[in-house]
Amino acid sequence: MVRQSWCGCGGARGSHQGGAVIKLPIFEPTTHTYACIHPTHPLNFTTGMMKQSVALLCALVSVAQGFFVLQQPMRQGARCSSSKQYAESSSSDSSSRLGFLQRVVGQVAGVGLAVNVAPLLVGGKVGFVQPAQAAGLTKINNELAGYGLPPILDVPGGFSPLVEVYGKAAGARKERETLLVQFLYPSLWVVSKPSIDKNGEEGTISAGDYQKGDSAAFFVGDGPESGKLDQQPNEYFGEVVTRAIGQKSANVYQNFKVLKKRAGAKASNGAQYTIVEFKYELLTGAGFTVDRKGVASVTQVGKNVQALWIATTATRWKKIGDDCITMADSFRVYDGIAPA
Repeated sequence: MVRQSWCGCGGARGSHQGGAVIKLPIFEPTTHTYACIHPTHPLNFTTGMMKQSVALLCALVSVAQGFFVLQQPMRQGARCSSSKQYAESSSSDSSSRLGFLQRVVGQVAGVGLAVNVAPLLVGGKVGFVQPAQAAGLTKINNELAGYGLPPILDVPGGFSPLVEVYGKAAGARKERETLLVQFLYPSLWVVSKPSIDKNGEEGTISAGDYQKGDSAAFFVGDGPESGKLDQQPNEYFGEVVTRAIGQKSANVYQNFKVLKKRAGAKASNGAQYTIVEFKYELLTGAGFTVDRKGVASVTQVGKNVQALWIATTATRWKKIGDDCITMADSFRVYDGIAPA
């Protein structure tokens, strides 16, 4: 029996000895997307992600077809006239099919997985990120290097780094202290940045999945009246967090309580960070309350105190609480940054 394979390069066919018909997926060349899929022709795609997706899909389809062929019963007319001939034919056919599957699996490993480059230190282990993510991290680290700051080395899976200058509006009426803010956030969250107009800069740096009740925001407030930040009592850190929660309105929460306080990291600029876990009740406009839990990272760079606070519903905290703590631990603030 003749086994035929289809070529996507103009639809040419080739004949091979074997026991069944195997048809590989056909992709006609276009100027917009793919060129062809063929074991002896190179892949030629306009985008790396398209190459990965289409090649991986086609390879998986080919694997499925190969297993289907292996399970096909031998047709009566194709059987050999003797048991010896049948055994030889069956052995040869099985070997060719096994070789076919091995080649396809090799193509999956070589084409579908080879795009996962750029090794990255993730939680103390070597991981891999997609090229677009690696490019984004490289850009951010180049920006940090331009300010003379250390690079970001640890980006857990599912997170993205954010580096933003707070207080860009130099010379405006509402001038702010210029700070560089850095933290990780879940990649699917929406990021918001301050707006600038003729009156100065308004708003803050924030991120969230607001439909689910997840939010994080940067806060700047007056520092302690006396002493260093790490010498302040628990009540002071609670005051910082409640001021952060009430940035827009002080009448949006009740029954605030600090659950836990611990020392965080000490940054390269010498700033000490303190991690505060808390809970409170959110007062809604509809007249009911929502139990919320959160975590904040508090530090002092310059005369003011800075914080990144992250909160979600008490129910979702059980699911994403560790992610919120990861965000808080990644928070860094640097001063001495010249505004644009």
